[in-house]
Amino acid sequence: MSHGIFKILFLAVIGVSSVSVWAKSAAYEVDVKAEVLGQAGKVKIQREFCNTDGYDCDYVLYDGKGQRQVLIEDWSRTANVYQFSPKQMGFLFGATGSGHMLTVINDQNQQKQYADFKAMNEARNCMVTHERGLNNMPDSLVFYSVPDFRVRLVLNDKVPQFKGFRYPLTTYFEDNGDFSFNFDNGKSGEDGQQDVIIQNPCQANYRIVMN
Repeated sequence: MSHGIFKILFLAVIGVSSVSVWAKSAAYEVDVKAEVLGQAGKVKIQREFCNTDGYDCDYVLYDGKGQRQVLIEDWSRTANVYQFSPKQMGFLFGATGSGHMLTVINDQNQQKQYADFKAMNEARNCMVTHERGLNNMPDSLVFYSVPDFRVRLVLNDKVPQFKGFRYPLTTYFEDNGDFSFNFDNGKSGEDGQQDVIIQNPCQANYRIVMN
């Protein structure tokens, strides 16, 4: 999209798999209609320069020192900001049919990315990703407690109940906080999908129920 002929063209254009870059100049056009979506200390994320329909927008991070980082530009698909605490937030973006990425950002603008984000519970104290190569464990469903982002549970082919597991087909949190998913167990017919419920996910007393 074009934001006017006077806009200084240093914005970093990135795709879903690209790396964000910092704008080197302190000069940039200000969008008076910008909306602050989340803030960690002086670090903030804004939605800016939306088109007339309000769908295609730029998502921009400011570090509090005059530096401006374009997280994603002209984006009309999934983009959410989670406010985990006054000093920590997360930026999630992705598209239907492709992986979603969560970037966790603290008040010092330290960032960590979690690829193939799957779900977060309503209380925002537990999230699930699908990861490859976590401590040399391939194709793992990983449960993190939030906001410390400690690994609480890892499910993969090495767990006896999950032989043949490669990738979850569906993933979501139930209203009661349980986590539900299923996967292709390699069998033919109606028995080819294994349904699973994790009760009390991200807690020491979790329970795996195979349906």
